[in-house]
Amino acid sequence: MAKPPLHRKTVSARISKHKVADGIYLLRFKTQYELTSTFLRVQEYYESPRFHGRIFTLEQFMDWYAAQYGSFSYFEDWSGFNVPSTAFQPFFDGKFDPLTEKEKRLLGLFRNLRGRFYVIGIYESGRKGSLTHELAHALFFTDAAYREAVHEAMRGYDTSALEKKLVEAGYARHVVPDEVQAYIVAPSGELGAVSRPLEPLRRRLRALFKLHSKGLSIPTFR
Repeated sequence: MAKPPLHRKTVSARISKHKVADGIYLLRFKTQYELTSTFLRVQEYYESPRFHGRIFTLEQFMDWYAAQYGSFSYFEDWSGFNVPSTAFQPFFDGKFDPLTEKEKRLLGLFRNLRGRFYVIGIYESGRKGSLTHELAHALFFTDAAYREAVHEAMRGYDTSALEKKLVEAGYARHVVPDEVQAYIVAPSGELGAVSRPLEPLRRRLRALFKLHSKGLSIPTFR
């Protein structure tokens, strides 16, 4: 009997869930608001320069974000999300209670999983390249060979200008190496725009992404 494909799809409310590889799950939302409001606290627990590793309320984050950037524009600012399984643990442990209804729905999709996994999220009419960008994060976390090849490819290149932009954009320093490779593979606006000396690195990283993503069962969206 033929082995079934990895690609499986389930639906919870307006979230479509796709298993694109062992340990990598893609969630697709109808709107940007549904995406961002669902992932906010999980994502910022993982990579916020202020709230990484801390327990916080939505109101605390909103107040800080508005003070930092002039207004609370989070729901319009971000188009893709990426979180490792470790970021879900304090939510499963009850440390973030009370959960929002959207957070409960998100946790319910992964409550019975064991071991390391990675979750990426996009929305239907999101920015071109968002899926590639988030998949680059997923590979960096789950595929040791990809991660090591990326580190090797980046040796000898000065990415400090991009690193500075990423910190200014609101990324905690511990995720900057991962963000650098993902933005070089799939840039978004000014983030990921590289100077001429970095063009060979972009070609090399994109080749590595193409090679290592061949085994992913990536759904085709209309």
